[in-house]
Amino acid sequence: MNTAQNKKIYAYLLENGFVPADRENHTVIKNFNGDNLLYEMTACLIVTWSDELNILYKIMDGFLCTANFYQDGTFSFFLTRPAAVHDLQHIVDALYDISLKTGLNTLPLWGIEERFLDDYRQLNGYRTEIDYDGNMSEYVYSADSLLNLSGSAGEEKRRQLKKFLDKPNIFLQTMTKENISLCLEIENQWCKLQNCDLCRSFAGCSKKSLEIMTDIFDDSMYQGILGYIDGVLSGYIIWEKVSNDTAYFYFVKSTVSNFSMYLYYIAVQQYLSDVKKINLGADLGIQGLRLFKKRLGAHELQKKYICTFSKEG
Repeated sequence: MNTAQNKKIYAYLLENGFVPADRENHTVIKNFNGDNLLYEMTACLIVTWSDELNILYKIMDGFLCTANFYQDGTFSFFLTRPAAVHDLQHIVDALYDISLKTGLNTLPLWGIEERFLDDYRQLNGYRTEIDYDGNMSEYVYSADSLLNLSGSAGEEKRRQLKKFLDKPNIFLQTMTKENISLCLEIENQWCKLQNCDLCRSFAGCSKKSLEIMTDIFDDSMYQGILGYIDGVLSGYIIWEKVSNDTAYFYFVKSTVSNFSMYLYYIAVQQYLSDVKKINLGADLGIQGLRLFKKRLGAHELQKKYICTFSKEG
């Protein structure tokens, strides 16, 4: 916890019914019947990043509310919208009251989708400041856009993938509860080449998040591939196919340049070719990740916003 104010907020929330969004609560969060099938934060991400972001959660009036405490000392609430919209005015009033009691004079709500902005604008009694959050906006693709290698638009992808597609020395292994821990070998190699402060300046330690993923992994729910080049484990990818309409990619990492792109391609080709929408998440403001996501294929940028509420008068 990076600030005295965040420590105060955290303690107050714990005293008022919020609980850690840890691996023990994965099933509860996963089973929440919310409208979170494409664009909203999923149970996997909430739980696996909970330790790094000190995430607390509470189900309030049909909304799943999380409180996130970031590495840079900032704090925000998220509301995952329910399938049937309940009293948004009531829940925002309740969260605003919590903010006041913890020393804040505004209510920060992050990750609000464009389709819900009018709902928030119509709330009574607040001045609402709305800011676009490009760092947390999500990249959504069709299977065709990720597989399409034709034309000038696919030239760069063809070039990057060719050295893998033409090689017989690549072995792919289906991920299971028994072998998912091998992904930590990739993370260990990655960590040797990275600066911890740089990783934490964005979201936190992905290795710690993956350690939680190894605990909650269930191959009836999540899927993945381990990729070997010349017999050496060189990358992994983990996703969830929610339905024929929706899939999420959660974790991907490789120690060989552009092997991650190959793993995306193979996962879609072999497992997700019938899926209409595939969400690869946000770029977190990381320029290299932003460029990587943009060149994977044609995509829809699912825009996210930060709404900050203050009292009128």
